[in-house]
Amino acid sequence: MLSKRWRQRSLWLLIVAWFGAVLVGLWWLLEARLVWFDAEGRLQQQVSSNDFEQRLASQLQHIAPDLSSSVFHVFAESCQCNWRTRAHQQATERSVKVQGGHNITIDIDQYPELKTLLPSTPAVIIYNANQQLVYLGPYADGAFCTTETSFVEQLLPEINSNKLKANGGWVNTVANGCYCNVAI
Repeated sequence: MLSKRWRQRSLWLLIVAWFGAVLVGLWWLLEARLVWFDAEGRLQQQVSSNDFEQRLASQLQHIAPDLSSSVFHVFAESCQCNWRTRAHQQATERSVKVQGGHNITIDIDQYPELKTLLPSTPAVIIYNANQQLVYLGPYADGAFCTTETSFVEQLLPEINSNKLKANGGWVNTVANGCYCNVAI
């Protein structure tokens, strides 16, 4: 009888230990992927320059000459975070299309000059109907960058806006999530 009870306790202890190890492993895996979008402050420093938005627009106009109502989806082929944000990107693309905007997907490795302006991928850049920057930054924050932690959904209606933005767009440099820092 003692032997059977000992086996049951051992089995339960083994299950609890295994479950605990799985939880610790998942926590470590997710935490290891969380980085700051602008870890080195490179984007923050550039944003303070008066000509930042003009330089960004100039680079993007090499890809799409008309920036009006455009949403640029920027990724790096080698980034392991792409799969985490893919569903969010697709939902954003659908919303942009419904609103009559233009989706442009950019592999940042094909446009090295953009690497000097963007610190991390995946990223999204939104322009309104007046070709003014509405948003530049990550889709969301957190381990999975889902629509629940989105930065872009509430800004998408602005892609058809003709309102002039006096203060420029929102450049999000303070987000923590699954991003791949871009090497210059």
